[in-house]
Amino acid sequence: MNILIIPAFFRTKKRPTNGSFFWDQALALRRAGHQVTILYTDTYSVKCIAEYVLYTEELSEECEGIIVHRMKLFCPLKHGMEGHREAFAKGIQQLYGKYGLEHEHIDVIHAHCCVWAGYAAMRLSEETGIPYVITEHATLFELHKDQISKANEVYIRQAFEHAAKVICVSHAFARLISEYRGTDDIEVIGNVVDFEQFKPCGNSARNGNETRFLTICYMNTQDQLMKKGMDILLEAWQAFSGKDANAKLVIGGGGHARQKVVEWCRKNGIEQTVEFVGQLSRKQVVEQMQACDVFVLPSRYETFGVVYIEAMACGKPVIAAANGGPDDFVTEQNGILIPPGDIQSLQNALTKMYLKQNNYAFDTVRETVLNKYSTNAIAEKLEGVYRDVI
Repeated sequence: MNILIIPAFFRTKKRPTNGSFFWDQALALRRAGHQVTILYTDTYSVKCIAEYVLYTEELSEECEGIIVHRMKLFCPLKHGMEGHREAFAKGIQQLYGKYGLEHEHIDVIHAHCCVWAGYAAMRLSEETGIPYVITEHATLFELHKDQISKANEVYIRQAFEHAAKVICVSHAFARLISEYRGTDDIEVIGNVVDFEQFKPCGNSARNGNETRFLTICYMNTQDQLMKKGMDILLEAWQAFSGKDANAKLVIGGGGHARQKVVEWCRKNGIEQTVEFVGQLSRKQVVEQMQACDVFVLPSRYETFGVVYIEAMACGKPVIAAANGGPDDFVTEQNGILIPPGDIQSLQNALTKMYLKQNNYAFDTVRETVLNKYSTNAIAEKLEGVYRDVI
């Protein structure tokens, strides 16, 4: 099949891991023998004029057999949800024409996130007659639904209703999106994890005396810190580490709000048991996961949570909150689920993992997710959806 993918956000030279799950899914389809093209519009508002002027992204490139076409557009309106809907869709249509994709016999358009890739896919579908599907990932519909204006609500509903198929990345999220599309008409397909890259490593830190708990997340804003439960994690860690446990909390990830986390650790006297490793490349994420003993991220909400699967692919048990996404894959065999926002439960989970981490076998933890989220497994599920709508 010839598949056109439109992501709502995409990697840049400064942020190479941005939208990595979109890219991984595209790679899975390419490796399954399909032709894959990605179109993406970088939109910039007045407050981002410097980035617009200094734009250095490649406008057209081939990477691992996937063709990527992108363009920059100046959007004088607000850069957020209200502002760039039409600009984003206009850019996608221009790219489609500029690179002669009307001659490529595209079978299906796959948009990632309705806002605004799904809207752009709907507009392109109206123009070309090519069916489109939407995979929804955005926590917008759980955490920020009150920010959707009535006008944008109309466009969101249209995009979902006109899609040939809607996919959600977890069952809990499918129930949430069901107000736009009946639950019986929503497919649940998780994100791809590269099990060739994320795999157990024999020189794990488990062979040493210190137990390493790892957490990784973006820390760009205060909202992101709260969403990922960093405040909960640090409070639970303060109580746990004060009990003479020989353990270290390793925090990976960059962003403007990272310094707030550093300052909180200093203020509460836990800086000696916390290590900040900064923004990580994909390769460094793998290395950190292989070197840790337990992965912990008590997010208040996750539509899916690919980072947990990546840790389990490396054979590491996880601590997660029962917040939507992890409910589908965290079991007694591979980790511990706690109630969202429960500091005491998180402290208990840290203690339990510290004492019983060796009860989790690398191979067993990995096997619990291998057949559900591998490249082949997800590609096969997507192929089934595409065949149904073509």
